Formats: sequence, structure tokens, C-alpha cells
Amino acid sequence: MLGTAAALAALTGALTPTASATSTVADGCPVTAWNHVGRYMCGTNLRAGYVDWNRDRKTDEVFVIGPNRKIYHTWAAAGGWKEMPGGGRADDMLGASETGNPSRRCVIVYVNRGFHYWQNCFYSGKWHNWTHSG
Repeated sequence: MLGTAAALAALTGALTPTASATSTVADGCPVTAWNHVGRYMCGTNLRAGYVDWNRDRKTDEVFVIGPNRKIYHTWAAAGGWKEMPGGGRADDMLGASETGNPSRRCVIVYVNRGFHYWQNCFYSGKWHNWTHSG
């Protein structure tokens, strides 16, 4: 992921967070990516879910924590928001990263807003099991 404010601005073109005075934590806040409309947990780090896997300054995939604590993702050809496999739950998003191998990618989330985290990695064409820091 790119770390500068300018790079983040370049990444966010496909993702449009929207806020509403009538949104509640239980309902979540609306978010749209590639015209896929969904809801995320208000107050979570939405920007950490913008991912540029191939480093071309364009968002390739978006991850959010839903109001129900489930983890969702979408991409341009997804047809909508998809729940991440493995039944992961989270309270906030730390981010996503490559692991050095361009075909292996990880998304990292916080549970209970503590210092322990859970991660799920994509390799061999699929997402795998959630693992945690301890």
C-alpha cells in the first residue's frame, strides 16, 4: 500500500464513503465502491481497506467491517459486496499488504480494538483461514 496522502487520494477514486446524519452504529454507514452499495461499521478505519495490490495507484479491492462485525470485500468485477470466507469478525481495520510474493496478499483486522490482530491471506487462487497474533 502507498503511504502518502497524495497516493491515498489517488487510490480512493473508486470508493465513495458517504455519511448521513441519520446513520446509527447499528445500521452502519453507507459506502459505495464500483457502484456496489454496502454498509460499514461507523467509526472504523475505512481508508485502511482501500487496496492497490499491483501498485498502479488505482484501488483494486476494498475491505470493510460491516455493522454486524463481519468482514466484507468487493472489487470492480465482483458484482457486489462479498463476505470474507472463514467467518472472521472484527472491530477495526489495520490494513492490507503484499507479503513479497505478488500472488500472496493479506488483509489484517483488529478484534476488540486491542493489540491482537487477525489476518487472512490470499494465495493459490483463494482466501485461506484466519490466523491471529496470540
